[in-house]
Amino acid sequence: MRALLMLFLAALPCLLHARLLQEAEEGFAECNDFFHQGSPPQGFSDPSHARICQRYQGDKHFATLYSPQHKIPVYSAFLYREGADSAQGDWLLEPQLDDPKSSLDEASKGSEQIEGLGTNQAVEEDYASSDYQPGPLFQAAPSVLTNAVPLTQDFKEKWAADVDQLMKEKLLPQCASGGNLHILAGAVPSSDKLKDKVSVPEYVWLAACCSIPEAWSLGVIKKTSAVDDLEQVTVEELESRLPGGVKLFSNQCGGGAVPDGTTSESSTQTDEEEAAKPGAFSRFFQLLFCIVYELVKTVLCFVWFLVKQVLNLVFGRLYWIWTAATTYILALSSVLINIPCDVLQVFANILCGFVRILNNVFSVICLVLRVPTRFLFDMASFPYDTLCAIPDVGIDILSGIWGVVALGFHAVFGVVGGSFSVVSFAGSSIFSRFVGHSEGSEN
Repeated sequence: MRALLMLFLAALPCLLHARLLQEAEEGFAECNDFFHQGSPPQGFSDPSHARICQRYQGDKHFATLYSPQHKIPVYSAFLYREGADSAQGDWLLEPQLDDPKSSLDEASKGSEQIEGLGTNQAVEEDYASSDYQPGPLFQAAPSVLTNAVPLTQDFKEKWAADVDQLMKEKLLPQCASGGNLHILAGAVPSSDKLKDKVSVPEYVWLAACCSIPEAWSLGVIKKTSAVDDLEQVTVEELESRLPGGVKLFSNQCGGGAVPDGTTSESSTQTDEEEAAKPGAFSRFFQLLFCIVYELVKTVLCFVWFLVKQVLNLVFGRLYWIWTAATTYILALSSVLINIPCDVLQVFANILCGFVRILNNVFSVICLVLRVPTRFLFDMASFPYDTLCAIPDVGIDILSGIWGVVALGFHAVFGVVGGSFSVVSFAGSSIFSRFVGHSEGSEN
């Protein structure tokens, strides 16, 4: 017993530290308590889904199977607790969903510490400038965006009121201990998306399971296109209407429906039952039996946990080997199939290369042949151009000679005219002086 207790204490920190669960981990680790008989729903087998043990302020609050593709939860699992925190205040984010290397292992408000924020989860900016608000699937939980889907204001308020009324009028009165009331709430995405990222749900659903005093269950469905309609169904019918052929509760939670009446069995005891209560000695033995039973149950559960961990390790390794082998075979087959295509592509490239070479050769030949052809044409046209130019050249020569002669005549006439002008001027000057002198003497 001491060895088992030491092993349990040694394994406890590892169990409490996990938040974003890895592929090798089974179920939801320490958050398996939120599921009926510790067994998560079956049939949601998309490998892209992320399993999250939702933790906040050092405590686990609920479990979520999240779809990074649609950026909304597939479902969240809750265990009813009196006085649980309701969704309010700032919206929290899951750091490890976008940054697997983050040291933050619980929901956080510090978005500046998260690398790649919004890659795999919705953020508040995705809801900006739209008619939708982040609406929690179940109100009795912290405000984490991985537990919220896009809802209109009217639908969000109506869904919260419907769930609250369902809890007060049907679920809690019929479950002898609220601590044994397991809640699953989920959404089915439609083709509509906010900013082409966050899927708007086609409908939301809720399933409840109570295992004490008698196992019973129920389900509800609410289409986002019908704000005022809430459809109550059995869990089996709800499972048939969810995609993928899922099983929500282990052993169908007894397969029963909510019993008639609005009061729990503990509040309808008769006077005879009050009188038939056991004495103190009997209650002591009952208490002792319960303690021994719980100890044995705890030990068996822990042993079963160790066995499951070993089996999970073995089968996980086998699965890893099988995955590696199939991946290698598929990759090799793809390469072998692509070889003929690659060979044909190489031959086609070679043929195109030869065609381009021939085209360049012909272009060079045409260029070489074009040069002597033009030269011979110029040589053949030279005599004709020469004879045709003789008259023009003769005319130009005669024009030049006539210009020289005309220039000579102009020069001679210019000299003669200039000389005559000089003589005339000199003669007139002498005559003027002589005539003037004579008139002075007479006077």
